[in-house]
Amino acid sequence: MRKILALIASLLATAGMLVSCLESEEIELSSHAYIASFSINDIKTKVPAKTNDGRDTTIVKTTYGKYYTFAINHVTGEVYNVDSLPKGTDVTHVTAEINIGGSYVYYYQDEEAKYFSSKDSIDFTNPVRFTVYAADGSGSRNYHIRLNVHQSDMETLAWTPVENNNFHGGRMTAEKMVQLRDHLMVFGEMGGVPTVMGGKLDGNFRFAKKEWPLKGVVGQVDYSSIVAHENAVYLLADGKLYSSIEGVNWTAESPEHTFDRMLGVADGKLYLSEGGMIVACDPYEWTTDNRVETLTHNWQTVQTVDETLLPVNPSMVTLPLRTNANILRTVLIGNPHADAGDDVSIWTKLSTDPVWTYYNPVAGNDKACPLLERLTVIGYDNKLYAFGGASKDGSVEAFEAIYLSADGGITWRKQKKDIVLPEELKGYSEPFACVVDTEENIWIVCSDGLMFRGRIGG
Repeated sequence: MRKILALIASLLATAGMLVSCLESEEIELSSHAYIASFSINDIKTKVPAKTNDGRDTTIVKTTYGKYYTFAINHVTGEVYNVDSLPKGTDVTHVTAEINIGGSYVYYYQDEEAKYFSSKDSIDFTNPVRFTVYAADGSGSRNYHIRLNVHQSDMETLAWTPVENNNFHGGRMTAEKMVQLRDHLMVFGEMGGVPTVMGGKLDGNFRFAKKEWPLKGVVGQVDYSSIVAHENAVYLLADGKLYSSIEGVNWTAESPEHTFDRMLGVADGKLYLSEGGMIVACDPYEWTTDNRVETLTHNWQTVQTVDETLLPVNPSMVTLPLRTNANILRTVLIGNPHADAGDDVSIWTKLSTDPVWTYYNPVAGNDKACPLLERLTVIGYDNKLYAFGGASKDGSVEAFEAIYLSADGGITWRKQKKDIVLPEELKGYSEPFACVVDTEENIWIVCSDGLMFRGRIGG
């Protein structure tokens, strides 16, 4: 610390001499002190491998620092990489680049203050404190920079068959799966009757041995519309909205409305389309009339849209922005309307935006999401994953591959090697359902009774 104070004093003295020598000119030094950008250079990652004779070994790969974006929170003083580095990355000897608004920057290791140089090898095993000093000596600002590293191999998707699950495969279709509190619920039909089965989420997951018809629902159920929200489940039947707190007994809601489709849940609201408009419903509000509590909805019109551009059988996924975890991006994605061409329909909305934005398809985009039958999109590790049945053009077999998007659905990459679907599902063409639970387990249940639990990174 004495060295730092001495250096500051020297800099201020130099500044004073400069001003006195140039009496005819006024030089105003900046009072700014902040980190404008931070990046790391290439570092090494140890990756498990096998020798030619099958023995375990380790190889060293280069992790390219330029591919990792760092978020800077000037309020909390936090700087971190929004995508974690691969498991096994050595962060004990890292060189970095910093652009600052200020005069100079120090960092602290083993309680020792060091003047920062881009040639320094810094140990980021734990967050490192950096201090930026203003040029005019009026102050400084502290930042804590951390390097996030995956603790498990995020390049592996492991699947476990769920045996003896009591799901009545072959007699009940699997059309939609949601999580309601601590239960998974699968909706479909049994003998043409809308039906639900449920099972508790625990280490020995089992469905209940009984299935229940949906009581109180009138008309044809749109299974793609079923969503869980605010401790209740919602669905559309013949355009009418119904709700249930346990998935069996249903109540008609807002009978004055007839909706075209359920879009999903975002910003704590239900989003639906109605007569060429996107409308939203706030969470339940209780009103009292003659001492009788009644549920009411506060509906609002969000925007007018071309109904043919909205997706069919949509998935709605909300993830934090890669550069600001306080802002959420919701992606609405699904197969296109019959009159909208052969491109997957994608809409997006930030939690700070009042309306949705449509992604216009780009002609010749070879990295677009493939048009798959029963397209299903989930969010995991701040990325989007898509899969489904066979592609419309026949180039992709059912359950052939998983596609990943790290940019909110604009571009997609076919995953290979360890990010794959269960081998038993290759070519499967019957109805299925999928959900990601609050413990980040991926569940797939099929109409023939097959059920799998998956997890990326173990």
